[in-house]
Amino acid sequence: MYLPHVIIDHSFNLSPGEPTWGYGLVPGSNLIFDKYTYGVSVLVLPFFLVSHVVARIFGLNADGFSTVYDIGVMMAAAFYLTLGMFFIIKALSKTFGPVVVIITLIAIYAGTNLYYYTIHDSSYSHVYSFFLFSLFIYLVPSFIRDPSWKRTLMIALVFGWIFLIRPANGFVVFYLLFYDIYTKQELWMRWQWIKMHFWRLCMFPLICFACFMPQLCYWHYVLHSWIIYSYTNESFIYWNKPKIFHVLFSVQNGLFIYAPIAIVSVIGLMIALFKRILSAPAILTILAISTYIFASWWCWWFGGAYGHRGFIEYFAFLSIPAAYGFSLILKKKFWLKFIILALCTVCIIYNLLLTYVYAY
Repeated sequence: MYLPHVIIDHSFNLSPGEPTWGYGLVPGSNLIFDKYTYGVSVLVLPFFLVSHVVARIFGLNADGFSTVYDIGVMMAAAFYLTLGMFFIIKALSKTFGPVVVIITLIAIYAGTNLYYYTIHDSSYSHVYSFFLFSLFIYLVPSFIRDPSWKRTLMIALVFGWIFLIRPANGFVVFYLLFYDIYTKQELWMRWQWIKMHFWRLCMFPLICFACFMPQLCYWHYVLHSWIIYSYTNESFIYWNKPKIFHVLFSVQNGLFIYAPIAIVSVIGLMIALFKRILSAPAILTILAISTYIFASWWCWWFGGAYGHRGFIEYFAFLSIPAAYGFSLILKKKFWLKFIILALCTVCIIYNLLLTYVYAY
């Protein structure tokens, strides 16, 4: 919605015949209200502009919604998936060998609904958030070692865009705060580090606010209010009785029902937690909070979706314990290794078959 109206129409008035799936009109006006933020639109912008130029050159429908723009969005999703995988490779390669990294990438892409939301529902925010999560994970270690102003600005911008696209994803900041922390003494040292670099860390809320400013301006323009809760009549009604089991195991988009390969990540995470490696406490904290948030939402299954799409970007974090799990599997005896990897292959094929059953 944002790109056609800003780039082509130069207004937020509803155009005649415009499709309004996903947004509607402000009551009593012709102004469009979109409850989603503009974050994904900026990432898609270069591909939208190319699509618009192609549409104008070849005399195609240049309204921002025709097939040529759909192709642009699909190319954007593929591009950001590739970038996300690149930064996952960079992060994992510091600890694991190339075979483990390759197996992990195949597992989290072909074995989960990350695949579906890249090739089919490409305009959903998840693959773009997956890229930002991957970049954030890659940036954290160097930022902890040397929080220069340049690194601070970079990682704060990435976090700000994560927060803009989906504010509930803001808990990824715990990965920075608790990275490589396993004992009370290490936690105390991190607290000292935070106090030492307090003014640099202030960049995070400032960048978040700067990223949100255009959104606030849009809300004020269409609703005459700077700050609103855009998800009207939608809330966390299960906060005191979260549907955690349903989110994980229900046939209605349960995580492990549609992506059983994620079990490797969970096992790897538990072992890493016991051995105090790979920032397992930070990853577990983020996943636990996120699962609780999903399970508290009124629509805990996240609507018409393939699998639980709330977890898609979190596969960037799950790739770390998954790689550890696969590294342990590859050290087993041949017959045991063969059986486990065969089961993982079945899980991947199962996901791909379900994907096409759902899509077509």
